[in-house]
Amino acid sequence: MKRLIIIYFVISSSLSAQNKMDYKWVMGLNLVDIRGGDIIGFDNRRSIDTGFLAFAMGRNCVNICDKYGNLLMYSNGCAIADRTHHIMENGDSINYGAYWDKHCADKYISGYPGSQNTIILPDPNNMESGNNGYYMIHKRTEIKKNPWHLSTPELYYSYIDMDANTGNGKVIKKNISIFKTKSLAIGYMTACKHANGRDWWIMQIEKDTNIYFKVLLTKDTIMVVDSQSLVGTFPEGYSRGQAVFTPDGSKWIVFNEVDKVFIYDFDRETGELSNLKRVNPQDSGKFVGVAVSPNSRFAYLSAKYDLYQIDLWADDIESSLVHIDKIDGFRDPTWPSTFSLAQLGPDCKIYIVNGGTNNYLHVINKPNEKGKACDFQQHSFYLPNRNYNGSLPNFPHFRIDEDQICDSSLTMIPRAFWVADKIDVSIYPNPVRDNMTLRFSSPVTKEMSYTLYDIQGRKVKIGRLPMLKEEVNIDMGYKKAGLYMLQITGDRGEILWGGKLVVE
Repeated sequence: MKRLIIIYFVISSSLSAQNKMDYKWVMGLNLVDIRGGDIIGFDNRRSIDTGFLAFAMGRNCVNICDKYGNLLMYSNGCAIADRTHHIMENGDSINYGAYWDKHCADKYISGYPGSQNTIILPDPNNMESGNNGYYMIHKRTEIKKNPWHLSTPELYYSYIDMDANTGNGKVIKKNISIFKTKSLAIGYMTACKHANGRDWWIMQIEKDTNIYFKVLLTKDTIMVVDSQSLVGTFPEGYSRGQAVFTPDGSKWIVFNEVDKVFIYDFDRETGELSNLKRVNPQDSGKFVGVAVSPNSRFAYLSAKYDLYQIDLWADDIESSLVHIDKIDGFRDPTWPSTFSLAQLGPDCKIYIVNGGTNNYLHVINKPNEKGKACDFQQHSFYLPNRNYNGSLPNFPHFRIDEDQICDSSLTMIPRAFWVADKIDVSIYPNPVRDNMTLRFSSPVTKEMSYTLYDIQGRKVKIGRLPMLKEEVNIDMGYKKAGLYMLQITGDRGEILWGGKLVVE
């Protein structure tokens, strides 16, 4: 059984005409006993729905909405799902090969390995023809022997006609080669709209060389139009970083463990990269990320245990490096929290995914502000279903030529998903039959309640927790066998703790 929870936001009417292609984020890791994920919605609805995902969105997450914010499709690099959460017609076997058999054949449990290997872009021809087509650009990994290694020699596209099947879409071209080379670096796929406001630039890096390919998607074709010899090697095993364009399209930034941070000026007319600047955040880990503030001034470097900010407008960008925060050691419940991939949201906040399996996102609430005034909050956004370090959608900046890149008036509701200071709780036994015990690290000293949800997201048991107790017994008799989620909330409805349990 698959389960997702959709979290909605409020949006002001002032930006109702804006392009909303990134207004839903589909993400979430399937575990052994859980088939579902989360859809974070940035729109004008005020509710939480439950439903089903077609497959896990644990890695290589991409999705796209229409210009009004209605979900059209999503993919994890193994297949493409439609808006009804079924695999789209001809949408199976994306990136098919031996690596697909190894990681996708078992019900698409987590997705095609890697991150930022896929992106979905609207067909530039839509603007003139009135068509409703989309390109999914993606990379297939091959397993090589003697010696054993991974290779990504080709860039592919699949084409989706969203007018087919009464608006549910159909993949009419699949796994079509755009170009072939020795081997591309895994990840680092991002796109920027051309200066003409219609076409798209896609940057691709050749692994173990210094060749940067410029791919141009136009209304007539998609092809490599040029390449540049620049710096950086992106060796195999160290491709767990991230690349991003600034929201105004003036710079392209890439961050990985070996090469650290490259910052290039970008020409949206020619696709030319120039004027390299380098930054070296110390002791960054393998899973790192980068995102840029809405005003295109500040870049945030999520370097596993540390978060940094750099000022892209400074004369000396390296000297502008500021340490924002260090990981606080929070565990959920046993996995340590870290900093990994980052993404600017439609609400002008930057969201950072954890480096491992976790129920939380870190949030930079005011990324346009300098230094610690950016209001960074660790593990402050709760996800009902567990997430993974590759489970963050990969979007370009769809509103690059519009008056506003994002809308800071978006406000998350309902209160039931607010997160406050966490408490340390363990459940035993788990699995449970008749009675379970909640064990607190210290006696309960404030008003708290618990709510038990079944796999459908329905409340099946609620109660108050007694004060000044370190252990609380809860009767689970007569509950149907299966998976449940337990949440503990404070007197304002804020979530203090969440965990899963199995009833036998």
